Amino acid sequence: MSSTNRDLNRLTNLKLVKQQLFNHPAISRAAVARNTGLTRSTTSSLFAELDRQGFVRHLGRGQATENGGRKPELYTINTHYGYIACFKLTYDSLYVMFLYADGQEISFQQIALTNHELLQVMEIINQQLATTAAHNDTEHGLLGISFSIHAVVEDDQIVHSPYYPLHGINLQKYYQDRYHVPVKIGNEANLAAIYERDYGKQNSADNFLVLSIHRGPGIGVIANRELFTGYRGMVGELGSVKIPNRQGRVTELGDVFSSDHFLARLGQATGTTINNFTTAQQAVRQHGDATKAVLTDFATVTGQLIFNLQMLYGPEKILINSPLVENIPELGALIQAATIQCGCQVPVIIIKGAQYVSLLGAGALLIRQVLGLEDVALQFQWFRKIG
Repeated sequence: MSSTNRDLNRLTNLKLVKQQLFNHPAISRAAVARNTGLTRSTTSSLFAELDRQGFVRHLGRGQATENGGRKPELYTINTHYGYIACFKLTYDSLYVMFLYADGQEISFQQIALTNHELLQVMEIINQQLATTAAHNDTEHGLLGISFSIHAVVEDDQIVHSPYYPLHGINLQKYYQDRYHVPVKIGNEANLAAIYERDYGKQNSADNFLVLSIHRGPGIGVIANRELFTGYRGMVGELGSVKIPNRQGRVTELGDVFSSDHFLARLGQATGTTINNFTTAQQAVRQHGDATKAVLTDFATVTGQLIFNLQMLYGPEKILINSPLVENIPELGALIQAATIQCGCQVPVIIIKGAQYVSLLGAGALLIRQVLGLEDVALQFQWFRKIG
């Protein structure tokens, strides 16, 4: 075997061992060898290499075997191998999440934004990175930076940003050059789909889509467990889809199907000012009869859209990622009923924790990259209680 083939074979075997350590909270070297088909001597050699790199966490001895054999040494991934930074830019907020190398949360916060000047937002991001670096408790420190944004994204480059003018700024290049780590940038709906694939509890489906409803609608499509984004990242840009309106003219779907549009109609129906999801929830409960038509209309349109998405993409399930729907359970129930009435034949599930999911999806993509595990099955865990 040539030296090149030996090197490739070793890299492949290292990936198999990393995968086992990542996916098991406690596993012995013998179990790794059984699960991967590697010899015990090869497994021991690879363990020693990963241990030198700081990838392995030693857990001590486990239970003895049934026949009274020696208690095995147990291992898992070293959570403190390093950390990654995840940022989500929305119309009015910057969401910040730091994760350890195994995808566990270090910290999360939401920072209100008063304008859409990208340079000012970047300065806030730099401050967040500096603060976390000052309290770093990992072996290798910052491993990478990821961004979730409501924009058209292709190959980590922002093609079109409706809320944040770029002014020629290459976000990926700036952060790679400044921090010397990999930088991933993704569309919010696409990253929500990655979250469901990698973190989701109902992860048996190989083909599904996530409908995100925020200031506009978008979808993330998983086909055969891979993200499908299409030409120039345009798959899922529902907000720009042209539809006829009641005046016989053409309008964009995002103009009539969004959380903002819903909140405006709710305010008109109740004669109150509704500017966030908390006041929307209160309005629905205090003005029940006055809000029924608004909820029913929105649910009907959503049900029809979900039916159409089922027919266009053929998913095994469809998930809704929306802080609006999550905060108004009555609306979620109406939508699920409307999908059935429209003839939808696949499960429709409301994702909990909408403010977190695209951050975690971006984190999962980045962790795969920095650990060299892009194309293997990983079982991410996250323990924050939602709802």
